Amino acid sequence: MKRGFCPSFPHWELHLKINIVRRRTSSIDKECTFGFFVAKFENWEMKVIRHIMNGYEKSARPVLNSADPVPVSVDIGLRELVQLDQPKQIINLNTWWRIFWKDEFFTWNISDFGNVTSIVLGLDSVWLPDIVLWSNLNTDKSPRASYSKTDVVVSNEGSMAWYTPVQLESSCALDIEDFPFDIQTCPFILSSWNYAEAKLNLSAYHTNGDQAHFKPNSEWEIHSYTVSRRANVYISGTYPEVVFTLQLKRKSLYYLYNLVMPCILLMLLSALVFSLPLESGERIVLAITVTLAMTVFLLVIKDAIPPSSDSVPLLVQFFGMAIVMSVVNTGLSIFMSNLFYRGEYEMPVPVWLEKVLLIVGTSVGLKKNVESVFTCNKNTMICVQEDAKSTPTSNLRTQKEFTFTADNVVSNIVNDVGGKTEGTIVKQIQQLLSGVILAIEGKQMKQAQAEGLKKKWKTVSLVLDRVCLIFNLIVITVTCSVYLT
Repeated sequence: MKRGFCPSFPHWELHLKINIVRRRTSSIDKECTFGFFVAKFENWEMKVIRHIMNGYEKSARPVLNSADPVPVSVDIGLRELVQLDQPKQIINLNTWWRIFWKDEFFTWNISDFGNVTSIVLGLDSVWLPDIVLWSNLNTDKSPRASYSKTDVVVSNEGSMAWYTPVQLESSCALDIEDFPFDIQTCPFILSSWNYAEAKLNLSAYHTNGDQAHFKPNSEWEIHSYTVSRRANVYISGTYPEVVFTLQLKRKSLYYLYNLVMPCILLMLLSALVFSLPLESGERIVLAITVTLAMTVFLLVIKDAIPPSSDSVPLLVQFFGMAIVMSVVNTGLSIFMSNLFYRGEYEMPVPVWLEKVLLIVGTSVGLKKNVESVFTCNKNTMICVQEDAKSTPTSNLRTQKEFTFTADNVVSNIVNDVGGKTEGTIVKQIQQLLSGVILAIEGKQMKQAQAEGLKKKWKTVSLVLDRVCLIFNLIVITVTCSVYLT
């Protein structure tokens, strides 16, 4: 047989084998035998596999001395944050797992096998370390349910490397106290389920977590990713654990623009209620509307945070503060309306309240308004106004002035009749006119006092409105400063 009949391949060996093939025909019930030559080609990798798999038992630990532990190191590379379900407190990640160990049965001399330094074996044909994620939430409950069926790379020195993508689904306890400026910590604990430290020595492949290929997320960013090793003692022995700790920092821009800023604007609107005139009759309606709007915003954020009784989120505290302020402002608006209309019932302003308002009004920039109302002339018992034309009480006069006017009226009547009647008729007319004028004077005085009381109560409500407005602005400024920092 000539060499040209078989192709020449490097590291290939030609094997000639004679096979006898029996074929049963459909028309004739007999066996026909044909003899021919078959050429079979076998590469060096196949020879290596046949060599190392000869008598191999994948259920046994790959150590020559059964007293020695199998050294295993693990590494998890982060690829993508699929979801962090906050109400359920479940994290879903796409990761790259890298598991390395030593198999002392998988060794060969490369000079005897065509300088082949590594081969690839199927996952089901070799011993695998039973590394499991303790907080695994895969629906299949199997420790390796989320592993992909990738192959294992074997080197001539017995080093095993298994690279597999894993969709990691794990529980992650969330601390929502600083929401939405929170940093969440999710530990992933890997350990052998069956082998203690004496049988399997687990360690971390890198001291720092691999996040080089992490895909950015719109809501979260990686704050830190660390790796540590520890050993826990259980009844069955000491088990080493590798802990991958992932810290995620929330991007709060979405919550600032969609929740916090509208809430701040509603708080300002609630404070501006006190600048709305009470005569308009819309102050209480506006205050109640703002309170309802804040309640709606609180219902919106309720679905975005996990239910927890351990702590109250910072955003919920902020909204709670805003709702309390809005409710208090609504109550104060009702109280101001009551004070504003007390003058209609001629209720006097307490003396102590006048003294307090004289002090407070000066402090809030209403000194001129307060002094013009609560500083009175004791001779006429009528409040002195700086602008006499602006009030109906400016035309009132003293009793002496009204008496002088009555005498003039009587004198005019007497002059009209020629001064013939000086006796009883004159006195009766004088008394009659004096009584009429005094009645008119009393009525005007009463009206002036009523108008003075109305103006006093209006001034009381005006000063308290200014105090409440300034207090609200201070509270809003302090609250926003503390919250945003």
